[in-house]
Amino acid sequence: MKQATLEKLQVAARDGQCRLFYFDEAGFCGSPPVQRSWSPRGLPHAIEPNHHCRRNVMGALNFAENSFVHAASSHTVKGPHVEGFLNDLICQGDGRPTVIVLDNASIHHGIDQVTLDRWFIEHKALLFYLPPYSPELNLIEIVWKHFKYHWRRFATWTKETIDAELEILLNGYGSKFQVNFS
Repeated sequence: MKQATLEKLQVAARDGQCRLFYFDEAGFCGSPPVQRSWSPRGLPHAIEPNHHCRRNVMGALNFAENSFVHAASSHTVKGPHVEGFLNDLICQGDGRPTVIVLDNASIHHGIDQVTLDRWFIEHKALLFYLPPYSPELNLIEIVWKHFKYHWRRFATWTKETIDAELEILLNGYGSKFQVNFS
């Protein structure tokens, strides 16, 4: 049922009747994931962890425009951060109804009813929660996958370079690389 509703929302967004965003968070570490490696014969494989180079990113994929809005932070993403990001996204509306698709993370459910009502009345915006354990319905998950495994250079980011490298990666969506959802 939710999938059928999403398909109808996608058609409406393509026709310009509403704005449809897919929202989620992702973490980026300084060291890229190591798929394969080698070590000298007789010695175990060892990698130096880089724990202090992590950035958490909140992102929203605009379905109709296939554009990406994001905010990165070195801090853990919490409910008030999500609410602030969504509020900024909603307030930038153009008068059309706005639907934001979210998964069931607990920080997505911490928005009080007064704020939800205000968003609905003032901006014609509502949140659309996906069923549990259905990441395949949240299209931003595909974008995160491509950011992390296909578009990121295989290089270690240091504390000095992580912000600049992540900004280049995230701002490249739409110009350097893009996912086609047609």
